[in-house]
Amino acid sequence: PGEAIDLGLSVSWCEYNIGASDPSDPGLFFGYGDLDGTETSTSYADYPSQDVVGTDRDPAYVYWGQGWRMPTKSEIQELCNRCDWKWTQQNGIEGYLVKGRGGSIFLPVTGQRSGSVVSFDKTRGYYWAGELTTKDRNYAAAIFFYKGNHMVKDYRKCYGFAIRPVKEDF
Repeated sequence: PGEAIDLGLSVSWCEYNIGASDPSDPGLFFGYGDLDGTETSTSYADYPSQDVVGTDRDPAYVYWGQGWRMPTKSEIQELCNRCDWKWTQQNGIEGYLVKGRGGSIFLPVTGQRSGSVVSFDKTRGYYWAGELTTKDRNYAAAIFFYKGNHMVKDYRKCYGFAIRPVKEDF
């Protein structure tokens, strides 16, 4: 696991994504509740129908341990609302430098995977939260961004997105 960065929020954010070797590396694509990033099914039935934060279907919790887990929807909303977001580049990769009251993290563009097809890999970022929406259990919350805007949205849980783990401060 990477280093926990204190942004002055309710949780610390990891310096990089799961499967990445540095902060500018987008890492692996994961379907919602997919532990190893290999599930490419577009059928909702192949993904969990419950929240996965801190469970045996949360890749950060299972493989990194030591308090790491996927963020909740409220934690990604807090990241969007309480930090300064500046579009920039690191190692030739575009993304947002996200600054809090403490440190900062870089969220690289990641693109998304639908089935085995990757799209928007140079222009958009998609990062899962570990919670399904309350209105439709086939959708989960995620951070979505592109140059000029960032937000929390709900997406089909069969999409492959990046995961940026969080750690609760003790």
